[in-house]
Amino acid sequence: MQYSDTEIETYLRSGEKEPELRREFGDALYEDLSQLANAIGRQPPALERARRKVFILPGIMGSRLSVVSNGLQDLIWIDPFDILGGGLRKLWPATADTVIAATGTVFAPYLRMRLRLTLAGYDASFLPYDWRLSPADTGNALLGQMQARGYSDVVLLGHSMGGLVARAMAAGDPGGSVVSQVITFGTPNHGSYAPLEILALSHGTLRAIAGVDLGNTARDIASDVLRHMPGLLEMLPDHAKRPDTDYFAPATWPSGTVRPLKAALTAARAGAGGLQRPDDRFTQIVGWSEDTVVGARGGADGFVFEMKRDGDGTVPRDLAETDGITRYYTRGTHGSLCNRGDVITATIDLIGTGQTAHLPQTRPLVTTESLAGVEISAESLAAQRFGDVPQPPVRETDFAGAFLSSDWAPDDDAPPRTAVIGSARATGPSYNYPVSVIKAARTRWDGSKEERDNVVAKMASAKPLETESAPRLKAYTERLLTQVKASQRSPNPGIVADLETAVRTTGQVSSQSDALPAAERAFLERIIGEAEEFLSVMFVKRAVVAAASVGRIVTRDTHRGFGTGFLIAPGILMTNQHVLRSAQEARAASVQFMFELEVDSREAPGHVFELEPDRLFYASADLDMAIVAVAPVALDGALLSDCGQLPLIGAEGKIRKGQPVNIVQHPLGGRKQVVFRESLLSALPQDDDHVAHYTGDTQPGSSGSPVFSDRWEVIALHHSGVPAVNGNGQIVTLDETVWNEETDPDGRTIKWVANEGIRISRIIRHLTALPAQLEARGEPGADLVRDILRISEEANTNGAFIHRPPKTCPDCEARRNGPRPSIPVLAPEGARLSPPVVNGTTVIPLQLTIGIALAPTVDRPV
Repeated sequence: MQYSDTEIETYLRSGEKEPELRREFGDALYEDLSQLANAIGRQPPALERARRKVFILPGIMGSRLSVVSNGLQDLIWIDPFDILGGGLRKLWPATADTVIAATGTVFAPYLRMRLRLTLAGYDASFLPYDWRLSPADTGNALLGQMQARGYSDVVLLGHSMGGLVARAMAAGDPGGSVVSQVITFGTPNHGSYAPLEILALSHGTLRAIAGVDLGNTARDIASDVLRHMPGLLEMLPDHAKRPDTDYFAPATWPSGTVRPLKAALTAARAGAGGLQRPDDRFTQIVGWSEDTVVGARGGADGFVFEMKRDGDGTVPRDLAETDGITRYYTRGTHGSLCNRGDVITATIDLIGTGQTAHLPQTRPLVTTESLAGVEISAESLAAQRFGDVPQPPVRETDFAGAFLSSDWAPDDDAPPRTAVIGSARATGPSYNYPVSVIKAARTRWDGSKEERDNVVAKMASAKPLETESAPRLKAYTERLLTQVKASQRSPNPGIVADLETAVRTTGQVSSQSDALPAAERAFLERIIGEAEEFLSVMFVKRAVVAAASVGRIVTRDTHRGFGTGFLIAPGILMTNQHVLRSAQEARAASVQFMFELEVDSREAPGHVFELEPDRLFYASADLDMAIVAVAPVALDGALLSDCGQLPLIGAEGKIRKGQPVNIVQHPLGGRKQVVFRESLLSALPQDDDHVAHYTGDTQPGSSGSPVFSDRWEVIALHHSGVPAVNGNGQIVTLDETVWNEETDPDGRTIKWVANEGIRISRIIRHLTALPAQLEARGEPGADLVRDILRISEEANTNGAFIHRPPKTCPDCEARRNGPRPSIPVLAPEGARLSPPVVNGTTVIPLQLTIGIALAPTVDRPV
């Protein structure tokens, strides 16, 4: 790719070049960047003088390099076709009639940070440089250019080698007239073992280049090009930090390696030692916990490397740390640091206020085993690091990936490695089930064993109705009758009459009876079976409509998913209390609908709606339930009313034990998924009298999902998995070992045996008294809660499948085409952002791919 910053942002906004950009970035990052670019496009232009200037300096090999001759540019790094023909040799040495210039930035590792900074109100841009040269020489040249242009109060963000260049720039401006603040990410302040890995032919970058270069081997490239570059050699480990080995001494280099020339090593020692230490303008963000080469000694055939989980995969932690300056820590690979949501958010905080709570300032405690060193030969390291040779179509990041990471998916949508399962959140929203919730679910599951065993036995003996008490059977039959009557204008009169008789028959049976008399049971089984079959043809049609009302809860600033929610009335969302515990947390969140696959397998970007807790927010810890108002118009202009709603029916009898349930969810905060008929309602425990147990496949992030009957009525609010335990009551993992919260804080290895949801009938019972309570406390939202109850009663009375409410927002079209509230961003203290303007946009209709896996119909009468 040879696009400029302006071009790439335009293409992301317009959708032009989408196939090429998706191939380069991957789907997840492309969608994230596209959303950010469009959000920026909705902002009115800000006065440049009011925006603080921020420059992002990429790491080594993160800047594009071109040979400029006679006014023409020939892109060398990274141009796969040039590399194929051995063009990398053009980078060293330069001839008198050519100039090598930095002509752009590799976008994948850094564009997300630049766009987020722009949304936060800063004038953010890239500052590419010639990474072949000494960081000191490069920094002095860049500082001179800034001084000539009259820059002042500049913030420098330096990744890896870019942090060394930023050190040189700050050293040349000791008074801070130009450079006022520097933040570095994974910078090898005291060196790294990556240069040794390259010259020992053990680094993945060589594998990628040599795999494409038709005329040169990895040794050729290292010997003829890379070993001469000051930018690489000056990042050798500092002898003061590794006194046992002096890598700047030629005698240290064993046979089998591509030995640097003595003059080059001498110059590199002087260059590295000449960089002044960071001052109080600096803040460090240091990576840790990845397998990292932290030492190397000469062996008979080359270097023998020592590896520990004590760095970011490229830079050892202690070689990154510099005493005397503010320091923060993050998990993550070296090249992906600037793509991490927590790092970006922390960076915005640091620029604005000089401090952040999004990253810890002390490295978390680690086990002794994780810090134990392992020795590995250069040959073995090469086998680990080399990976696959790039295959056509080749991306520019296939070459830079070894230094800049090859996984560009934003960590916001992936399970965050720093997430912690627990009763309290340490660093913000988490998709995990709280420990207190899953332990309580396990206790209730153990208490429901007799009931569950009875359901299994009755179903196995083809006596499905004997799973229920007479009152619940009567309620189920009444609900079925209401639905049959509502299913068509002229329902089958025979079924209606027989169902009415069945209701009366069931009502005459004592609730204390163990089972219905044989004749009544046979009659009920036949009539209920006919009625259920009569309604079953609507299953797929209703599934598509019901799924439209389900969305994922996301962080407002980064759109990282951490839960599920669904609309229960016009403009009102329900989720779990452990997902949104307060109005303050709701203000920091949004809901995204249609984040799913289209029918043609394309990934729909979805529509993001802001939550409006100032209009309504209520949460109950006892029921693990929260309701919150939602804006009627999305950030992209889509209307919330197009998503429909799922009425909460307060009456019991929506489902029988032993019947299948269906779950629409956003597992792990990712794309929408549906579990059809693979779960069975197994128990309604009397303990606390508000939960339902069902089997099935859900994961953390599914918290807040609706659980449906086969007729797509909501029967429960999903809130927890039930973990497996051993004989001592300890939670176990998939391999039956005891779960260790310290080594698996995400809980991804826990073995789940079932699920637990909050019964909708109990939620409606609880909400009935809420309007009066809100009014008595002077809190908003009483009318909205009455809307929930009104719609609930309508659905309970008429049995209709309400999915598209009447238009209740007469000014929605005006709001869609008029000014929108400002998009929430983290801005520096005192900064003011004008609201963006959204023009009319096309509303994307719902298209959902559905695959049905039907369970055996053991609950049908025989």
